[in-house]
Amino acid sequence: MVFYFLGALSLTVSGALFFTDNRKPGQSYSFMAGVLCLCLGGLQDTSFLQIAWVRYFVIVSWFLLGMLSPFVFFFMGIAFVVNGLKLLKREGWSKRYTVLVLLGVAILTLVVLFLLNYFLFNDIVIWKFMRLLGYVIIYFTLAFVGFLFATIFYRVVRLRYDKDFVIVLGAELLPNGEISPLLRSRLDKTVQFYRRQVKRTVKIPCRLIVSGGEGADEPFSEAYAMKRYLIKKGIPAEVIIEEAQSLNTYQNLLYSKDIMDRLKRDYKCIFITNTFHVFRSSVYARRVGLKAKGLGARTDLYYLPYAFFREFIALLLIYGQLNALLLGVVFSFGIIRVYLQ
Repeated sequence: MVFYFLGALSLTVSGALFFTDNRKPGQSYSFMAGVLCLCLGGLQDTSFLQIAWVRYFVIVSWFLLGMLSPFVFFFMGIAFVVNGLKLLKREGWSKRYTVLVLLGVAILTLVVLFLLNYFLFNDIVIWKFMRLLGYVIIYFTLAFVGFLFATIFYRVVRLRYDKDFVIVLGAELLPNGEISPLLRSRLDKTVQFYRRQVKRTVKIPCRLIVSGGEGADEPFSEAYAMKRYLIKKGIPAEVIIEEAQSLNTYQNLLYSKDIMDRLKRDYKCIFITNTFHVFRSSVYARRVGLKAKGLGARTDLYYLPYAFFREFIALLLIYGQLNALLLGVVFSFGIIRVYLQ
């Protein structure tokens, strides 16, 4: 009953957060916690399993999971390796891309271990380890589903063309100082929004804050490169404001807010980034006290697996204490189920 109560409470909180402020990441985490608690309650409640359709559903689900999981993780491991190698080839060497490749190798290793134990060893110790690992995998799977739901829910809100400012979040430049494909998509989205607002309204055009400092391996600031690109696209130089001090997304939004606070009171603004980056940016916007929705630009398909993986890990770290607590509960439950019963 405790798990059912916590599950219902968490889902209620998730729904309330969605209708009040869908920038709050607690929406996705409470959704994930609610589903997790209901699943744990179902596993403990033997009377619940006496219902015929529930029992058949659980049997079929576990059968499909047992049959399909190795193949799903096998292809996921291959996808991580292939995608990581492709990124290393296209974007150059990076620790982040290397970690993606190593993670894929680790997943493939676990799949091979599972298959070897199934067909050859049949070792009880390995089986228990795999079962315990399964609980951890379930947690991260639900967390990722919650992250995807939050990303989708956030895009439900429709933006209005009545903004005073548009913040364009920077991204790393190419070694020669040119705009990267990732950053170009953000700037093209900015040009599109600017022109639509000018066309649909009679008010003074919005001002564009291009936000991004100079990285260690960049010849000049991202803000300068972005301004130059926008001018080439026909945007008047007088509506572009450079913010060239920030070194990360949090600073992008914080320093841009300082600029807007100095220029106007009671302003309306949005920020523009890539679709996969919108939700985490909204979390930072809320933390700096900025009332701004996000607009997502298109991202090349080859970059999406790495991008969503990176955003998911970043959100796990942002809410590290909450995730550690929830993972501890799941892990403890797994130990009880696997080793103590």
